[in-house]
Amino acid sequence: MSGYPYRLLTAWVAALALAWLAFSSPWNAAWNLLLAAFALALALLAIVIVTRRRRARQRASQPVLQALNASLDALPGDIRRNTPLILVIGDAAGALAFGEALVTITDAAIWVRVDDPPRLPHLADALKRWREGQGPDAVAYLVAADLARDAAVLHAGLRRWRSAIGEASRALGYALPVCMAVYMEESAGTADACPWFGVSGTALLQADTLPTQIAMRLQQYAQADMPPDRKFRMHRAARLDALARWATDALLPALCESQRDGYRHERPARVTAFGVIATAGVPAADSLYASFVAKATALAPASRTGRPDTQGIRYPLPAALIQGIASQPVRRTLPLALSHAFAWLALAFCAAAAASAWQNRALVARVMHDMVRYRAIGTEHDAARVDALQAIKRDRDLLEGYARAGVPLRLGLGFYRGAAWLTPLNALIAGYQPPPPPPSTIELDSLSLFRSGSATLNPGSNRILFGALEMIKGHPEMRVLVAGHTDATGTPAANLRLSEARAASVRGWLADAAGLPPTHFAIQGYGDTRPKAANDTEAGRAANRRVEITLVPDCRDTNRGDRTTSGRSACSFQ
Repeated sequence: MSGYPYRLLTAWVAALALAWLAFSSPWNAAWNLLLAAFALALALLAIVIVTRRRRARQRASQPVLQALNASLDALPGDIRRNTPLILVIGDAAGALAFGEALVTITDAAIWVRVDDPPRLPHLADALKRWREGQGPDAVAYLVAADLARDAAVLHAGLRRWRSAIGEASRALGYALPVCMAVYMEESAGTADACPWFGVSGTALLQADTLPTQIAMRLQQYAQADMPPDRKFRMHRAARLDALARWATDALLPALCESQRDGYRHERPARVTAFGVIATAGVPAADSLYASFVAKATALAPASRTGRPDTQGIRYPLPAALIQGIASQPVRRTLPLALSHAFAWLALAFCAAAAASAWQNRALVARVMHDMVRYRAIGTEHDAARVDALQAIKRDRDLLEGYARAGVPLRLGLGFYRGAAWLTPLNALIAGYQPPPPPPSTIELDSLSLFRSGSATLNPGSNRILFGALEMIKGHPEMRVLVAGHTDATGTPAANLRLSEARAASVRGWLADAAGLPPTHFAIQGYGDTRPKAANDTEAGRAANRRVEITLVPDCRDTNRGDRTTSGRSACSFQ
């Protein structure tokens, strides 16, 4: 695999996000579905963008690759990787070094010419694929000093190429080393061919010390020949020294200094090699560096002005300068992609662990809250205790379900602590004791409340009714049935009316004393129909003359669990 699998990695990240939402998310189903749809849409959009950019890159590099195939495909694979591959850029010098060709193969390197800055990143990435993961080794920036006559045009070209080098470095995954080669023309028919004078290595060049280093080499060059050629060499060395100083002042800052292009900060180009050379030709008197040479050396420039004639001129490629630049290693994208996939997997696991810890904390907090709430309710509030007990039973059933069927992934991952709470929950459930049942009936002697044959309460009878009043106040949720009974003395009809009248009198007193509406009570007269003892003795007749006060549940309390009773009648008074 020579290309980075952006689409496959995007699908992997989307799958991890969906798995987290399905098995570890603490949110409800609606939110999980919404987030899953958003993750899928985002992944599809990213895949579409990557696909479109890849196709655009292929279209942009296809013409250049077709031209390269004829020269490069015939080379064995080991030569492709072992021979340095240099991308040659420059506004005009590239044509003077290559002629009409796009590729030049020498003993030192494979030279690939790039004339359009936007194509540099696409071609660099395509060559990395062609070399099976080994990208271009360097960029050679060729500058023809005699063709540079406009400072604005020169600086604009430098900025365009610097931006293209930065884009190519980002596409390759490493900073491309840059070799700057500067040419000057000198009159033909002079002495020997000029060598390259410069510095090459792996470290970044220092522009302030670079002219001094080149000047030392030029001085050695000028003094290394016999007297007949020394004058010419000294003249050439002076011009080259001025050329080096002009290039370090006019060219290197545009590549090596930090700049801000709008809102984007462009990193400096990694210039590790720099050199100057003189080639056969006629120097231009109106170039930018010609005036600099004249001021620096006091040498009169040639008389040629206007557009120079480049017919027959061929610039040498800077083979000597690239020897100090290290070859790029093979960078396989599969290990990098696998490391990124593992990093995303580790991130997803950390997110799942965090969600599990948070949900376990919420589960334990809920169980503790239910237990504290149950313990805080007194036994006198049995209805509230029963409601709290139901919550505890739900917690117990949930934890027992986890113990039987297994802990779900959203609570697992080593953070589950619910099993330790089963014992205290069962203890609370087992320890619940319902309150003792209230006294169902209070029986009052009628002769203690009424005179014989009367339904009017005797003075002082309220002391006898206080016990019944306390029972009623203690159970305000219960209805009250007041039933009157008589002995068999008299007619049954008269006994029935007397028993009902006495029950009504007792109800009236209890309603006023308890502050309850009369509808909270029900009365019933039974007369002599329900005797407790035989009516043939005085003791039996005294036992049958009574008033019974009975607490009965409300209909809603029996059927729906609602204990509110105000204004309602009792269920049954049979």
